[in-house]
Formats: sequence, C-alpha cells, structure tokens
Amino acid sequence: MTAEVCAGTAEIVEVPWGDADAAALRAEAVADLGRRYGGDEDAKEVIDPASIVVTLLARVDGAPAGCGSIRDVSGTDDGRGRGATHPAATGEVKRVYVLDGHRGRGIARRLMAGLERAARQAGFRRLVLETGTAQPEAMALYPALGYEPIESYGRYAAEPDQRCFGKDL
Repeated sequence: MTAEVCAGTAEIVEVPWGDADAAALRAEAVADLGRRYGGDEDAKEVIDPASIVVTLLARVDGAPAGCGSIRDVSGTDDGRGRGATHPAATGEVKRVYVLDGHRGRGIARRLMAGLERAARQAGFRRLVLETGTAQPEAMALYPALGYEPIESYGRYAAEPDQRCFGKDL
C-alpha cells in the first residue's frame, strides 16, 4: 500500500505489526480500554503476529497519530461456545485507535478505508470487529461505515457492554 495523504497533513502508511510506533499506539489503546472499562483485562489478549494481514499507521506531521490492523480469523473458534468457527475469508479489525489530540479529523475513517481496501486485496469477503458501549466514538463510527450489528463473539461475548459488528466486502 502506498502512503495516502489524509486529514490535512496526515498520511496513512502500511507498516509491519512489530513497528515500534504501531506497538506504542496499541499499548496506548489497551491503556485507554483499561481506563474506560476499569481494568487491564484486554491487555491479556494475545494476538498472534502470524495472523496479522495488514497494519496501518497514521502519521500527522511525521508523528504517530493512529493505527489499526486486520487479522485472519478464517476457520478459527468464534468463542461462542458452540464449536462454531468464523467462516472462510473472514478478517477481524483489531486495535483501531487514534490519539486524543488527533480525533475528529477523519483519521479513523481513513484507517478503516485503508484496512477494508487491504482486506479486499488479501481476498477477504467479510470483516468483523468487537467494541463496547464505553467507546462511543467506535459505536458511532462503525455503523456510519456500513457495519451492522452481529451476534457477539470472542473473548467478551458474554459481557453485556460488548458489541460486535460485521460488514460484507
């Protein structure tokens, strides 16, 4: 993926999962989740780097401002407890996060557009994601981008404040 200029002086670039700036933003995203939900449970989620298909980084004036990734969950346990798995060609949106000082500029929308484009190029036919009621920005963003509510899945499927969304590509 080439760099894409967005939100004034921002650019979206593809980076490896292990990129230091992306890793620092993911750590801040986990800390933000802890503040919103009152704990560090999400910090215990282990994401296998081999499952990551793409990671995008937003930079504003050269400084990291946001990130997001897609991982392949095709055929993996969907966590619903019935032995069901995610369908083939399903990607999961992970760790879309924009630093406070850069919110409201359309960066998350640009990250999502880039992630969807990369997912299509990788052969995914569907994207799914988890978020929650303590993340009002996400709760507004995903439906605005065409994501529809789906049955809860994953590690927090039984949590009353978890919300899941999906979108056919």
